[in-house]
Amino acid sequence: MAGALPLLSLVRRAADSDIFYSFRRSPMTVAAAAMTLVFVVGAVFAPWLAPHDPFESVTVQLLDAFTPPLWEARGDPRFLIGTDDQGRDVLSVIMYGSRISLMVGFAAVIFSMVLGVSLGVLSGYAGGLTDAIIMRLADVKLTLPGILVALMVDGIARAAMPREMHDALAIYVVIFAIGISGWPQYARVTRGATMVEKNKEYVAAARVIGLHPVTIMFRHVLPNVMGPVLVLATLGLALAIIAEATLSFLGVGVPATTPSLGTLIRIGNSFLFSGEWWITLFPSLALVLLALSVNLLGDWLRDALNPKLR
Repeated sequence: MAGALPLLSLVRRAADSDIFYSFRRSPMTVAAAAMTLVFVVGAVFAPWLAPHDPFESVTVQLLDAFTPPLWEARGDPRFLIGTDDQGRDVLSVIMYGSRISLMVGFAAVIFSMVLGVSLGVLSGYAGGLTDAIIMRLADVKLTLPGILVALMVDGIARAAMPREMHDALAIYVVIFAIGISGWPQYARVTRGATMVEKNKEYVAAARVIGLHPVTIMFRHVLPNVMGPVLVLATLGLALAIIAEATLSFLGVGVPATTPSLGTLIRIGNSFLFSGEWWITLFPSLALVLLALSVNLLGDWLRDALNPKLR
């Protein structure tokens, strides 16, 4: 009972905070958070919540292929929004596909953030030649479209790997390709904040007592520059999910046997003009709603963490 009191106090303090007040007074943000939560819960618990298992060959019947949504004349009550060309339930495949898209998006953002923040803090704190080299690399990267860099990295990785390993390592290649294309934004934001923080008194005091520069950078400066980085990561998640869908739609992302949202859209696009519109429409709507919800949360977080906009 005594251990629950600090937790209850922490919850009350969070409920009374300015950020939670800003969240409650924005219906759009609440709706976006609810939609994001639906996608995350549906993706994480897909094996238990999905009406059918799209990987179970016993339950997937080819005779059920191209079944339209329930409200159509040939609809089947077992398949709420229809089936695809393999007889898989579209709703179940979307839930499993969201799982892959969210996993790739989160992993790519974490990779970009770790790489970009590390280089940004080093660049801003060290200055001089180190700063010039890192920032010129970032400038070169920013002149190239992110999807073009991801395509190039994906192509180089596939050429370097044995063909039999392509499908096994495809997800890791996509994560690396998307992550390596997004680090300059984190580096530039972190560098600017670090240049401000390194001139403050607590950094000077850390130098006086003889702390190593690496300790000062990552134990003292880094926690004070993470606010803008978290906002950028939230916005970057939506971009990473869209980038994965784009790569998979182009056929160079996750393998066709792995149902990410981009793969589902690409497969459904082949049947769009033959009348099976639901195979591509519903995965497309899921991708739009997921990206839009995450973007709205990022916009709210940016405003909530900026005291000038409160």
